[in-house]
Amino acid sequence: MALFAIATATALFPAISKALKNGNDKEAYANLGKGFWLLSFLLTMATLGGAILAEPIIWLLFERGQFTLMQTEQTAQVLSMFMLGLLPLGLSKLFALFLYASYRQGKAAMIATISVVVNIVASLLLMDSMGAMGLALAGSIGGWVLFILTVKEVGYDRFLTILKSKVSLYYVVSMLLFALLLIQANGWILSLIR
Repeated sequence: MALFAIATATALFPAISKALKNGNDKEAYANLGKGFWLLSFLLTMATLGGAILAEPIIWLLFERGQFTLMQTEQTAQVLSMFMLGLLPLGLSKLFALFLYASYRQGKAAMIATISVVVNIVASLLLMDSMGAMGLALAGSIGGWVLFILTVKEVGYDRFLTILKSKVSLYYVVSMLLFALLLIQANGWILSLIR
């Protein structure tokens, strides 16, 4: 997320801010749409890679000595739960940038506070039954709440306009193909290491 979401949001902030200051909403939303699709492609690929290849990644990084197959599998499940929140957290950074550029910092702060409260409540509810996986899932739930509320503040109509782009079809097809490729790669890698 630091590589993609924060960098993209930081790079787009001056252009969006300038467009909004000059009253050029169309250009500001066009820049928001470009950033949205760039982040969607990059973060979805990272999410799919992290979720599908979680076990081989953890095996490569940690499984040696006292870190056994069982710990690898448990850690991979936690990583998969974290991956569920990567896309919404990254995209919410972009939409929060738009709120800051349009001088709605108070709304952005309120949304972030609500997200943290939801994260804490979900953590308390899920950690007893799911352990570390529950804490990771709670973080992802908080990320989705942050994303939904930030998009609501920017405007669902604007968000739907971005989604109706022809890029949507490319996004869906390419991510399905990428997921299938990762599933095949995961099966091949697991057959080699087990």
